[in-house]
Amino acid sequence: MAKSSRHVHQAQRKRSAQLLEICRKRLASLELPETPDIRMLCEHLGRQRGRPIHLIPAAMQAPDPCGLWIAANNADYIVYEANTSKLHQEHIIAHELAHMICCHRGTGELDEATMNQLFPGLGPELLRDIFRRTTYSDVQEEEAEITASLILGRADRCPPERTWTVPPGAVGTAARIERSLKNSPTRAS
Repeated sequence: MAKSSRHVHQAQRKRSAQLLEICRKRLASLELPETPDIRMLCEHLGRQRGRPIHLIPAAMQAPDPCGLWIAANNADYIVYEANTSKLHQEHIIAHELAHMICCHRGTGELDEATMNQLFPGLGPELLRDIFRRTTYSDVQEEEAEITASLILGRADRCPPERTWTVPPGAVGTAARIERSLKNSPTRAS
C-alpha cells in the first residue's frame, strides 16, 4: 500500500471513530427507552419532539431509496419499503429516525414519478414543495447509518434476566458441548 493511501485510510478511520463517538453521545443525551420495538421508539421520539412520527409502508421502485423522511408542519412521516423483511424495514426506519435525530436536511429533489407513486392524490406543485429537499451528503448518510446501527444495537440486546434452561434430556449433550468449547484451541481468552 502506498504511503499516501495509508494516510488516507488512517484519516478515514479516525474520522469514522470520531463520528461514532459523536453519534453515541447524541443518542445518550436523548435518554431513549430500552425497547426492542422500533414503533415504540418512534412514539417516544415523537413525544420528545412534540410531533407524531407516522410510519408508511410503500412498494418502492428499484432505483428509488428504500426509505424517506418527510418533515411536514405538524408531524414527521417515514416512508419505508413494504416488500422487504421485517429486519430490513426496521433498519430503514432506524436510518430515517437517525436523520431526524441528527437534524439533517436534504439537498436535492425526488423525481416526479416517485412523488406521484407515493402520493397519487396530491398535485405536482404541492408534491414539489413537500419533497424539495430529499437527498443527503455522504457524511450525513454515514452518520445516519452509524446512528441507525446504534439504535438497532440497543433494540437487539436481550435483557439480562433472559436465560435458557437446558431440557432434562439434553443436559449430558450440553455439558459435552460446553467441555469441548472450553478445551477448544481457538477459544478466545
